[in-house]
Amino acid sequence: MTVQPVPPLPDPVEPGQQTSEHRRAISRRFIIQARNELTQSNRLQAGEKAWGAIAQLFKIVGQERGWRHHSHRQLDSIGRHIRAEYPNLSSQSLADALSDAYHVGHENFYENQYDLDEIEALVDAVERQLPALERLATEASLHPRPFEIESIGQRRRLREITGNHSLDIGDKSGVGFSLLHSSVSDGDMPG
Repeated sequence: MTVQPVPPLPDPVEPGQQTSEHRRAISRRFIIQARNELTQSNRLQAGEKAWGAIAQLFKIVGQERGWRHHSHRQLDSIGRHIRAEYPNLSSQSLADALSDAYHVGHENFYENQYDLDEIEALVDAVERQLPALERLATEASLHPRPFEIESIGQRRRLREITGNHSLDIGDKSGVGFSLLHSSVSDGDMPG
């Protein structure tokens, strides 16, 4: 394995001013750094960088929909919501990638519980999935789909990311409960 050149880090911006392209650039930088850390057998940093590469894509969706996207729990809620909103796309891969990157890569940073082969497999999987995950993040950001809350879990996740604690089972949104999109068809309304 050879060390790849790492693209420069985008200039810092004020909180809330990150663009989607800024986050994509950071995601790509992180996956290159993860690969480079593997060449040095630094599995703690490699796993953490793989987690960061995926997390940035969820942050894009959260940011573009006006959702809270700063905590691990919020990122998980975004992933699970996108998985439910886009059941026929590769949203399964998106949610699984987030879960695997978190449970293997991020937790390993603190717990040192996975060997180099396991972390390398994670980095390989994240790297393979990034192009499809970027496309899904873009689709989910720009074209939210109608959604109806059907379970307590969906309600909890949407309350978490929207900050709207009055949402309930049966509530519908023509734009997947995005706070930044408006619904032309049926509007956002209680069930």
